[in-house]
Amino acid sequence: MSNPTASPAAPVRNQSLDVLRGVAIVMVLFNHLEPFTAPMLPTLTGGAGFVYWRLKNIGWTGVDMFFVLSGFLISGLLFKELEQTNRLHLVRFWIRRAFKILPSYWLLLGVLAVSGASHWLVTGSGAGMARSLAEHLLFIQNYLPDNPNGPTWSLAVEEHFYLLMPLLLWWLWPGRKPSEGGSSRGLLAAFLVILAGIPLLRLASAATGMHPENFRLTHFRLDGLTYGVLAQFLCRYHLPALEPLRRHPWRAFAVVMALISSGFFLARENPVMFVGGFTLLALGYSLLLLTLYLNGFGRWEKTLLVRVVSHVGRWSYNIFLWNFFLWALPLPFYRETQTWVAAHVSWAPGLVAALFLVFCLFSIAVGAVLTEFFETPLLNLRDRIRWGTGVAKRR
Repeated sequence: MSNPTASPAAPVRNQSLDVLRGVAIVMVLFNHLEPFTAPMLPTLTGGAGFVYWRLKNIGWTGVDMFFVLSGFLISGLLFKELEQTNRLHLVRFWIRRAFKILPSYWLLLGVLAVSGASHWLVTGSGAGMARSLAEHLLFIQNYLPDNPNGPTWSLAVEEHFYLLMPLLLWWLWPGRKPSEGGSSRGLLAAFLVILAGIPLLRLASAATGMHPENFRLTHFRLDGLTYGVLAQFLCRYHLPALEPLRRHPWRAFAVVMALISSGFFLARENPVMFVGGFTLLALGYSLLLLTLYLNGFGRWEKTLLVRVVSHVGRWSYNIFLWNFFLWALPLPFYRETQTWVAAHVSWAPGLVAALFLVFCLFSIAVGAVLTEFFETPLLNLRDRIRWGTGVAKRR
């Protein structure tokens, strides 16, 4: 657990969560390995094709892991502030989130607009430009029938969560820690309504003819983030209930694999996945998060692999933003490297592996540079500013 005396603005990093971020972004990268990002990608058949498509399919669930992680981490900040001060600085929270999310996102939008890589900015008329700016700056692109900036739909879902969850926790906070006598019935009831209600909304949508892109809509996906909030709630206030995860981590991992197994075979657009599969994924990744958070990696903690993956996790936000657009941007050496690899590797499975390695390395490099030299300085500036506005006191 985090140090309870630390400032809500400066949580202690947990390596297990960084590793999960790293795993999640590698899964997303494999899912994004397609002709748009690697035009020389061959078509695999037979056993190699079966393995490739199973891994590519489970790759899209990396977004679901990110949802659970976001819910867990953000609610941890909010719970800590409520515990320490019995109030939430809502405006401060939103400003600090903006410092984390918006500069890198705006940079991406600016580069895509100038380069024309995704044609998201309509320039033919003033009204069209204003509309396209509003759609992407206000994070409603996940409700567009054709989102030109692809993977940013999940960022929009998370932004909506960042607006709504602090309000919910402020409203329902019992005044004292639930572990110290405060009633948590209101919070638990709210979690139950969300976790049961959203799958019912998905069921109603599927029963009346769901659109293939409905998986992007916020009101169908907030339960994944809420499972992360519930996991944080259990860690902070009902830790003894999680003791079986400490004693039997391998059994927990087996349950995780059973819960997420549908992700190997079903697409996001599949009605079965849409109605119930998203719930199983969120449960599985919540269980995985809790197990690793409580147990860590034991003797593997200091191995090179764990340290590398945890660093990739630290850079994951910028990796996520930029990876899908690398081929469409004038990135030095990226196209040339992919072309050289395609010319020198003739065995199709080997070519797929080599192109994925190139795609990963360039994506990680871009994410690392932008995190260390663009995002981090802005976050350091944010941490030097005293935020004293927007206090919302519960009692």
